[in-house]
Amino acid sequence: MADFTPEKCKQIALARLDIVHQWLEFRKQSQNKLQADYDFVKLHNTSDSHLFEILGKISRGSLHRWYAMLNGTEDYTKLLPQYKYSTVQEYRTVLNDYEIKIFMGLLLHPNRLSIGKAIALTKYRLKEQGQSFIPADITFRRYAKWFKDNNYDKWILARDGEKALSDKVEPYIKRDASLLEVGDILVADGHKLAFQVINPFTGKPCRATLVGFLDWKSTALVGYEIMLEENTQCIASALRNSIINLDMIPKVVYQDNGRAFRAKYFSFCKTV
Repeated sequence: MADFTPEKCKQIALARLDIVHQWLEFRKQSQNKLQADYDFVKLHNTSDSHLFEILGKISRGSLHRWYAMLNGTEDYTKLLPQYKYSTVQEYRTVLNDYEIKIFMGLLLHPNRLSIGKAIALTKYRLKEQGQSFIPADITFRRYAKWFKDNNYDKWILARDGEKALSDKVEPYIKRDASLLEVGDILVADGHKLAFQVINPFTGKPCRATLVGFLDWKSTALVGYEIMLEENTQCIASALRNSIINLDMIPKVVYQDNGRAFRAKYFSFCKTV
């Protein structure tokens, strides 16, 4: 907390202290403590008292949490709202620096733990270290959501690595296919077939390779070739078939980074 405490925070803390005292007195009058808790909360939430004006609606969990924070004392400062402010965007949280360090250390890890799992492990570690007051799950979730929304680059880099950062976060150029005409750009790729054929040279079954060229504008398969392996002859034949079917020579041919596609034979093509 800062040295200066706003008057509003003091009012909230004193109101919390008063409501805890009233709650404890109310419980003494009942044998069923659980039912007494629910009755007291209902009475408060439907009243027009001064405490309701300050605190608004409360829950049974809030009462028990404030009681635990007092730890048998009458020190109202223990009930002061522990608001913190971010330099990126104004944000308030009751999590202290140590709790945030443990929680974010689990979240910003290549193991990519879910938020729920990270919360459970954080609470377990805090309990093991003897901490009596453990923040609610929703408090952790809100902080995680705020951090991800305002530090998406750090989130992706820590959890998914540099490639994901490049693919998902860094600036990119969006290509507009509506500016093309049919036949302007062909895109090539090769794939192993899902069935086997007899290799004429060895007599053994094998999966042949299909190399195809798609027209970027229409997405039509304009030419292909099937051979035992992806080589320059197979690629050249597929490209030739594409040019014959289109009856034109494309302006650009995009090919993948396969070994055969990177041959000097195709130096005129654009490799992607």
